[in-house]
Amino acid sequence: MKFTAILLFLLCLCLILQAQKPVTLRTLATDPEVTLLFGNYKIMFRIKDINKAMTFLPDAEKGLYGESSGLDTNKQYVVELVRGKDMQYRNALQPLLQNAVGAYLLLSGHARVVNRWGMQIKNIEYLTDQAEDMNGFYIVPITFRDAKTGKTIFIGQMDKDMYRMDLGFD
Repeated sequence: MKFTAILLFLLCLCLILQAQKPVTLRTLATDPEVTLLFGNYKIMFRIKDINKAMTFLPDAEKGLYGESSGLDTNKQYVVELVRGKDMQYRNALQPLLQNAVGAYLLLSGHARVVNRWGMQIKNIEYLTDQAEDMNGFYIVPITFRDAKTGKTIFIGQMDKDMYRMDLGFD
């Protein structure tokens, strides 16, 4: 009986570990202009990357967010998100980063992640759940974790079709 329980536990553990997929964050060619604060982590993006990722948004989301972020590349932006899907957004950049572009850029490795001690993280992993039907649109919930510590870096979501797209970044 104990052997069966241990075997079942190990099988479950293997399935969990297999579901975690690694992402290596690239070195960004220029300094990022947008800093996203999420818990104890800073996630930084370049406006150029945000705008390029927005071109991959489905038409319905383009209608909601627009064709471009409209951000000035000569300015620095700081955006704070709290954990949970049902937060009260205070500006248009918060839902764009949490519900579409932020998760996509992390998934493609086009972000700089720094922990609360200022150490840059190079390897992260992500977990996805089943796509949820949101009024005819299929949204994939996605969680990013620090590969070394297992601590959550970011929780977001993106359109199922966008999840499968290749960015083709430089």
